[in-house]
Amino acid sequence: MNVHVVMEKCSGGTIYERILERQYFTEQESAMLVKHMLEAMLPFHENNLFHGSLTPDCFRFLNGSPHAPLKLVDFGIELKAHRWDAVEHVTGGPDLQNPCLPHFFETCKLVFCAPELAPPQQPRRKKDQNQKSVPHPAMDVGANGWPQEDEEEASPGGDLLNKDLLADVLSQHADWVEEQRMNQDVSIEYSKKFEAADIWSIGAIAFLLLCGYPPFFAPSRNAILGRIHRSEVAFDPPFWSKISEEAKSFVSSCLQHDCWDRMSVIEALNHPWILHLADSSPSGSMFASFLLNLRRFYRTSLIEMYIANTLAAKFRREDLEDFFSRCREIDMCATGFFTASDLKHVLTALGHASIAEEISSRFLRTFRHPGESYIDYTSLLDSIQLRQQRIFEDELWRHFQRVCQGSGLFEGDGACSSLPVTHLGIVFGDPVIVALLMREIPEGPGLEEASICHRLKMTLQSHCSARKASQLDFRGLCSLILKELRAYGKELPSTDIRKELPSTD
Repeated sequence: MNVHVVMEKCSGGTIYERILERQYFTEQESAMLVKHMLEAMLPFHENNLFHGSLTPDCFRFLNGSPHAPLKLVDFGIELKAHRWDAVEHVTGGPDLQNPCLPHFFETCKLVFCAPELAPPQQPRRKKDQNQKSVPHPAMDVGANGWPQEDEEEASPGGDLLNKDLLADVLSQHADWVEEQRMNQDVSIEYSKKFEAADIWSIGAIAFLLLCGYPPFFAPSRNAILGRIHRSEVAFDPPFWSKISEEAKSFVSSCLQHDCWDRMSVIEALNHPWILHLADSSPSGSMFASFLLNLRRFYRTSLIEMYIANTLAAKFRREDLEDFFSRCREIDMCATGFFTASDLKHVLTALGHASIAEEISSRFLRTFRHPGESYIDYTSLLDSIQLRQQRIFEDELWRHFQRVCQGSGLFEGDGACSSLPVTHLGIVFGDPVIVALLMREIPEGPGLEEASICHRLKMTLQSHCSARKASQLDFRGLCSLILKELRAYGKELPSTDIRKELPSTD
């Protein structure tokens, strides 16, 4: 299915570009921009819809006029589509813990994510085995997970009624009833709960527009997630010394950890800071530190996106392994992050001096700042791999359409979304598709195209046979192929680029 969105032409640039071009920005202007964001979200929430992944990049100015309105140009469709794809069993709404989204891997976007939508923080270590709950002496846990009575306690000489066991059963039943009631409540209030996630994001953007840095920023993704889930907001001097108390009140009301405690869009629009456009704030421009902080944060986000997109198009799996190994070598403290200068050294050592020079010419010299930009290279690696998966899916879709249309099995101009299992041979017999599949496997001795294609074909046929399916849609085809290619890649002697790094707070 193709979705076409017709929008206004917004030629006025991004929030970052507009502010950094002017070199002058006031708290009143921050309030005006936040008001535009709230007004853009009002029709969503009035119709029980939510965005879910608001960042400053979701907005553009309509034109180059100094008083041009701010328009919403990103509607969160990508986020919702990926979440829907991940759903296997829906109870009260889609599964929101979906790791397959760039929003969760690029640290400069993750900082605006609400805690109820953010992935969980990586645990430091597993719990001690001795801390596990001990079953009741009269019970043993069977292989199926259900408690089994001990033979001696269940003997005729024992009590016919195990009071402790009965109490446990009644307690579990009461918990189940309460869970069903809560699920029903969550289903009813589902839209309201996730509308509050948009308010959180707007509050985080407002924080950025008042001091130049986001509220939960840190050098690594895991540290950012820890700060988001703790929801500890600090108005650090001197950056907030010139900011009004009304602005701090607005931000605090948006960044409440419990989603039920946050303002609604209507309440936010009626907040004194928005209603009166910060008329009680000190006059004059922000501190010089505001522009320095904003320039540094914007530069880091641009480097993240540029490197992820560039390396996704250039690197094979072996290149990613070399890249990760070099990053670990230069990161002697095993923190999981390093500076943009370190990143340049790694790329130069791997023979990509032109990319390293682009980082300097496009970002480091253009957005000058006395401080360094820190890059979480483990998140960068995840982002690169995710982009490569999308490139693979797009290419496979294009060639899938070509072979299906060329086979004569399908007529018309519409897209072919499924294929009979009996005709899988036209896919694995196409040399272009075979070359695409081989590109996803690390090079190694004894790698034969015919054996790999046979293995993939047998896996798909077995999958369909087990489900008594005669057709295989493209989404299932692509998912199974990727899963099998990864399994095959793990069988080959290769460096594990997913070695776990210590978490950082």
